[in-house]
Amino acid sequence: MAQQKRKKRYKHPVKRFIRNHFELCAVLFVLVVLLGLFLIGFGIYKLFAGSSDSPKDPAGPTTTLSPTDTVRNDPTPTPGEPTGTPEPTPMPTATPTPKLYGINESVTTDVDAEPIPGDNWPVDYLMLVNWEHRLKYSGNPENLVRLDEILTESWYTIQNPGSVAEKSRDFVIVTDEDNYDRGNRVALTYLDQMCKGYHAETGFGVKVSQTGAYRNYATQDKFWNNRDRSINPPRTIPGNASEHRTGLGFDIWVLDKEKYDYTWFRNNCYKYGFILRYPSDKSKITGITYEQWHFRYVGVEAATEMHELKYCLEEYIAYKNGQDLSTLPKH
Repeated sequence: MAQQKRKKRYKHPVKRFIRNHFELCAVLFVLVVLLGLFLIGFGIYKLFAGSSDSPKDPAGPTTTLSPTDTVRNDPTPTPGEPTGTPEPTPMPTATPTPKLYGINESVTTDVDAEPIPGDNWPVDYLMLVNWEHRLKYSGNPENLVRLDEILTESWYTIQNPGSVAEKSRDFVIVTDEDNYDRGNRVALTYLDQMCKGYHAETGFGVKVSQTGAYRNYATQDKFWNNRDRSINPPRTIPGNASEHRTGLGFDIWVLDKEKYDYTWFRNNCYKYGFILRYPSDKSKITGITYEQWHFRYVGVEAATEMHELKYCLEEYIAYKNGQDLSTLPKH
């Protein structure tokens, strides 16, 4: 009998294990239940999350973005609509105004404009001042210095207008404000070098009239109003159209045994940045009759090019601006 009871006791080992390890079994049961709940929840999540994803191309390449790449969220194109990202409309850009030679802020092409009071206005060495290009200001230009500050050699003659006979200067205004004896500092420096070259080669001196360098507006206008009207083209020009008012133009006389021989200056002036401003064969273009004594500073580079091209200043400015020389005004 006892042997039968012993066999019955060992007939149910699972029950016996549970009974003997009840706490452990309870913990395992709870873990199994939690795991089941987790798996059920995860399956539901995947079911709903998967339905909202866009289809993926399993054969498509995987692209790795660098840190500098920008992700673009382009919408899926609708059938019938053009694909691709539309190009942005370019902003209009301002076209730079081309540089015009001969024109600076002190020059206007309005020949009827009245000069504006103002001093120390800027000059540049290629500024064109003539019948069609007038000076805006009635005052003095920048960088004027006395002639005798630069022209210091003993063989220079600086002629004061007061030393000219009254009958020969009845149109010259002589006041303290005139200050004839001036010129542009840079132009005078090169004029001095040119005259020294002439003197070294010939031994002759040079005369520079104070009224043949810088002239103010009132004096130049008086020159114009009292001009010799029998000379055509004229030998002078109105006050706002004369380059004498820039300090860049000079009337010089060579003292060649009382002869005025300008051959050396015509052949060599370009080496010093000067041009013969009113050549005999360009009067129709310049509007001024031949003046063998009038030299204008334009800079060595421009003077050399003009010498090689055989251009007067009007032609050279038109050439530099791409203008047809045949369209230049004729006087």
